[in-house]
Amino acid sequence: MLLALLLALAGVVASTAQSYDYGIDIHQFVRRQDPAAKIIVGKLPLASNGSTPIRPEIRDMRKDGYMWDLYILALSMFQSVSQDQSLSWYQVAGIHGVPFQPWNGVQPAPGASQSGYCTHSSVLFPTWHRPYLALYEQQMFKLANAIASLFTNATERNLYQQAASRFRIPYWDWSLPAPPGETHLPDCFWSPVIMQYGPNGAQHIRNPLFSYMFHPLDEDAFIWNPLKKWNETKRAPNTSVSESDPISENFQVSAALLSKLPELQQRLYIIFSNYHEFNAFSNKAWAASQKASNLDSLESIHDVIHLYGGLKGHMTYVPLSSFDPLFFLHHTMVDRLVSMWQVLNPNAWIQPMAAGETSYTAPKGTVQDSTSPLVPFYATPDTFWTSDTSRTTEIFGYAYIDTHLHVGDSVGLQQSLVRKINSWYGTSSPAGIVAKDSRLRVAALESTGRPWNTKASKGMPNIRLTAMDPPADKIVKAGEYTEWIANVQVNVEALEGVFDVHFFVGAPADSSVDWMLSPNQIGTVAIFAMNRSTGSRSKISGTLPLTSALMKLVATGALPNLEPSSVTPFLRRTLEVRVRSHNDSVIELARVEGLHIEITSASVQVPESEVELPTWGEARSEWTVWRDEAS
Repeated sequence: MLLALLLALAGVVASTAQSYDYGIDIHQFVRRQDPAAKIIVGKLPLASNGSTPIRPEIRDMRKDGYMWDLYILALSMFQSVSQDQSLSWYQVAGIHGVPFQPWNGVQPAPGASQSGYCTHSSVLFPTWHRPYLALYEQQMFKLANAIASLFTNATERNLYQQAASRFRIPYWDWSLPAPPGETHLPDCFWSPVIMQYGPNGAQHIRNPLFSYMFHPLDEDAFIWNPLKKWNETKRAPNTSVSESDPISENFQVSAALLSKLPELQQRLYIIFSNYHEFNAFSNKAWAASQKASNLDSLESIHDVIHLYGGLKGHMTYVPLSSFDPLFFLHHTMVDRLVSMWQVLNPNAWIQPMAAGETSYTAPKGTVQDSTSPLVPFYATPDTFWTSDTSRTTEIFGYAYIDTHLHVGDSVGLQQSLVRKINSWYGTSSPAGIVAKDSRLRVAALESTGRPWNTKASKGMPNIRLTAMDPPADKIVKAGEYTEWIANVQVNVEALEGVFDVHFFVGAPADSSVDWMLSPNQIGTVAIFAMNRSTGSRSKISGTLPLTSALMKLVATGALPNLEPSSVTPFLRRTLEVRVRSHNDSVIELARVEGLHIEITSASVQVPESEVELPTWGEARSEWTVWRDEAS
């Protein structure tokens, strides 16, 4: 109760705070000279030494005081631009979804005006976001350089201008634990008001990372109640305090995303090691020809951050998500993951594929390929960017530290990246356990007499990341182990908006609000979807790796090993599946249109060195948990 009161008080303070006041009219920096001219997305200037500037992780950017000041000040200025301007925060964010209006003169396709330009369930999903982020970065770069020029002290101005010359937007790496002593969702997102230094001194301002304040709010554009009545973006809104103006509880978002970290890492490890075709890697649209071992995608993984980064706030809803400042840091991280996959698979590229969902300019079923225009982003006054022209990050003038080829050694870059991927994401897989010192694990068992964390409350097995892993020789035989995955297919608009599919060992808690942190929850497959407004009956797919949870059970003695003869009957006895809607209602599986849940296994060869990834065999169907026979 005290926390709720403190957060409510902070909300009152935030409502009176403003953007940074420069003491001058700033419209000269944000007004376009020719409003009728097409907006071109170009390449940002290189650094003074000729190198390509790096997009930093947000915590690293924060260590650079001059760069951080410019980032916050540029965000604040960007968000203060009148919403009727094409390059306002409102209109740039609105390209992705609502208000479903033309931008840059690009009109909707017939019958497609109830979607944004963003290409979901499409092979263009990764590449469409490249020029979109580049547009956002281009505007931030312009504002950062304008702000740097306003410092009156020559020495100070020079330092800020040096920082501005290499300014690039940051990403938030949600795939790794926070540094010791820090929150998973960085605390720079938490406070509604901050003290910020700038050309006109230090001021208390609205934190532009906390939310975007609509000015004005267009209720008709925002579809869902009660979000359509909120005058700023929200995360984990506490509507029990106020439904008309709820407080954002970022600590809930941080806890939710931290709870998803193990499954996110496992899914990333699998797509980096086992997905070698761009179409399968890129998007969640399901096709009958798809391999059972390739039913996950980067898009499906990205959906998890939307659902749990919003927790019924704006990030949770497809057409509203881009107004939350967190959106751009999330998608910059996704672009980094695309770049990493490209380093590992340099020759893999887009093959023609029908769009699985309708976007503003491409109805469902439109065949898209690497030459399809990435609208509404012009590369020249006469041509749009395409996936072919957006294939590298350097073409836009940015790079990531883990994927930038400095000296032409592509093999060395690949090996360095694989080493990092094994270190970052492989630790909860059998391959990672083999790489650890198994003697320490045996010693731990001998000293305690039993694995620790074997049971949680009410006798439920603890299969969280903190539970004990088994000795390597219990799960790996002759350099191979069995990987287990739950494949989920479902109609994208099966329910009214977003929903998620939860997997448990044993019965879940009665209340769905308690599922997220339940010790017997294996994980979830998040379905990031529109409501039924587009009429799409397309199927999408996502997966949940089960192996890490099963290893915890091997450690406790509940399972002897990971072999199908042991695991399949165990799962048939204990696996529980539930579907939860956007309003926390538990939905019967039979009411979820097109739902198909299948458990598969695959033999996986452990890498022989840290510069190799696991090698996967073909997936085998072990058990069909549920199939909607009517679909």
